[in-house]
Amino acid sequence: MSLNPNRSSLQVVIEPVRSRQDLEVFYKIPFQVYKKTPQWVAPFHREVLEFFSPRNLLWSHADYYLFLARRDGIAVGRIAVVIDHLYCKSNGDNVGFFGFFECIDEYACAEALFTAAEEWLSSKGMAVMCGPVDGRVDVGCGFQVTGFDAPQTILATYSPPYYAQFAERFGMTKAKDLLTFTIDLTKPLPEKLVEKAGQCRAAGVQIRPFNRLRTGKELRWWVDLFLETFRDHWGFVPVDRKEVLQRFGVKQLRWIVDSRLFLVAEQQGTPIAYLWATPEYNQLFRQMKGRMGIRQILSFLRKQRSITVGKLHFIGIKKEYRDKLIASYLNYAALVEMQRRGYRSAEVGWIDEENTAARTTIAITGASVSKVHRVFEKTLSEEAYG
Repeated sequence: MSLNPNRSSLQVVIEPVRSRQDLEVFYKIPFQVYKKTPQWVAPFHREVLEFFSPRNLLWSHADYYLFLARRDGIAVGRIAVVIDHLYCKSNGDNVGFFGFFECIDEYACAEALFTAAEEWLSSKGMAVMCGPVDGRVDVGCGFQVTGFDAPQTILATYSPPYYAQFAERFGMTKAKDLLTFTIDLTKPLPEKLVEKAGQCRAAGVQIRPFNRLRTGKELRWWVDLFLETFRDHWGFVPVDRKEVLQRFGVKQLRWIVDSRLFLVAEQQGTPIAYLWATPEYNQLFRQMKGRMGIRQILSFLRKQRSITVGKLHFIGIKKEYRDKLIASYLNYAALVEMQRRGYRSAEVGWIDEENTAARTTIAITGASVSKVHRVFEKTLSEEAYG
């Protein structure tokens, strides 16, 4: 079967991204889709281009293809398709992903993009199309199905209601829901959380801030613990340490880490767990409109104290120390610091709906579900494209 790169549907033409100029158009499409959506935050231009650069170690074990949708010569949509061969090998399934999906509110546009993705993945021998997953699950995944009035937060995606509707209309079905929680920090922390934190502290667990001045040394134990704790999570790919370091390297962490919110739990001086939390930087990134020049950086540094929301991203605990109240102790310490700063709320997530342990732990903080993102899947039929 051969793909038709100029497949058209109801005046919508699908074209592959072939040049740097096409990639620039690919980047700019969301600005058109969300121009009247104050909740959306523009991705940084440099980050998007670097993600699709050959220097990204993801492409040492994965392939991708990018499509643009045009109507009357104007770009009206985009989609990426990704086959992570390491994911397929480790999970034993021929699953291909679509992601970076954006399009105007017209089903003909979405249908043409989904069809192009389906055909490409089928031509590569994939049995299932799953998404949206923006290359990796930590980059962004899921179409939003609730919480549209809430602003997009850092390391999370935003999408209009019609994206999920278009996916269902195309014949995709729910694969899983990813839950985001919100904690009201204007109220006292729950007594149960305070009690569990005290019990953990009494058992000899100590919490310290991440040492930004010794980031390289901190990363040596952190990368191993990161890979260990997420090994059984949905979407995990057993990459090597170099790839994790590229994602969370010394330069990156020194830029985004707030040491009093990136907390390390130790037992007798040995790191056994961590919690990565940050201020809700999107409150400032929203004003940058995807650019990170000197002027934007100086404005960011000047306005950091104006942030009013925190974000708890993820916790990692060594296997032998789980079920010892460490997660609650870390959550408590981070939330106390956020209250000290005057934050009014904290967002947590996303959390896989099937991760009952994480959901039970976060419930102790008094958190409630505020957003749901849904990942879809569709079985591919080779006969349909023969």
